Amino acid sequence: TSSAVRQTGSMPSFGDLQLTSVLRGLRGPTLPPEPVDQLAPALPAGVTDTGAIDLRARALSAGAPEQAADALVDAVGELDARERAQVTDPLRPAPGTDVLRLGTAAARETDGTTCGSSVLAMLAAAGDPTLAYWLVTGRTLAGYRPPELDGAGDAAGPAVRFGDLQEALKGCTSARAVLGLLRWPRALGTPPWGAARVARFPGVTYRSVLVDDTRTGEVAVVLARAGRALDRGVPVPLYAGGDLAMGPAAAIPRHVVLLTGRTADGFTVYEPSSGRLLPLATDQVTSPGGPVPALGGWSHVCWALLPVRPAPTRGGGERVAGPRWMDAVPGARSTREGS
Repeated sequence: TSSAVRQTGSMPSFGDLQLTSVLRGLRGPTLPPEPVDQLAPALPAGVTDTGAIDLRARALSAGAPEQAADALVDAVGELDARERAQVTDPLRPAPGTDVLRLGTAAARETDGTTCGSSVLAMLAAAGDPTLAYWLVTGRTLAGYRPPELDGAGDAAGPAVRFGDLQEALKGCTSARAVLGLLRWPRALGTPPWGAARVARFPGVTYRSVLVDDTRTGEVAVVLARAGRALDRGVPVPLYAGGDLAMGPAAAIPRHVVLLTGRTADGFTVYEPSSGRLLPLATDQVTSPGGPVPALGGWSHVCWALLPVRPAPTRGGGERVAGPRWMDAVPGARSTREGS
């Protein structure tokens, strides 16, 4: 969740300590190798326009059946310009505002524990226009329900729909998040490894990576990786927090935001406590110096969800087992590569 406490004044060196700095020191480097051939494009080759062909291709790439993709094209064509833009590009605010909206509702977290769920919802909607269409209108297409809607009701209002989706995603990210067996406490929000397991965007899976911003070289590599993903249209979630200068409870991951694009000096960021698209300068991450609005008022980036190529699948579509979600815990295993 966002921080309401301002960090001021100089502190002893221990005041800069964060949990991720300790874990990074114990674990060693956790950044996965980047594929030599880079990531696949977010959309099928040759699809660059924002018209009906692109919309249909995006829906198919996200896993929608052909009937739903065809129905989407027709349904979006009947929307007004404002709603059409929200479906086709949910991470771009309307002209004259920096607030992202779904219908008439701002895309805000419902409480202090659903920032991660809000980010996962907007990430999935950016990659799957059938989900974005449901968020804006409350309607499904040709009987198809995107996977995020398992456990979510069909509420009438967009604010309630977005809240229901946040709760459904929170349940998914919490399941088996403690040692692969037990449920993560819901009061603690979204664990990074659970978010990586649930995050959905066409052509990629996500890997949770510790970020120790006292190691500027490693931070630069993470930001460069994120920037290359953004250049290919793939958003990147980041976790933010404080340090011991604000007390022990602040020195852990506390908030989740979503990198949505690049700027001349950094990035644009979806910040879910405000529902706004805000600027984040690169030096605010590499040389933290106090609260940053784009990080929800927190000062340090402490975890990232980096996109990687999907793991190979067996003949029946089951994902081959690979490295486990929690990079800070040696020896843990998972059934999903890149999570």
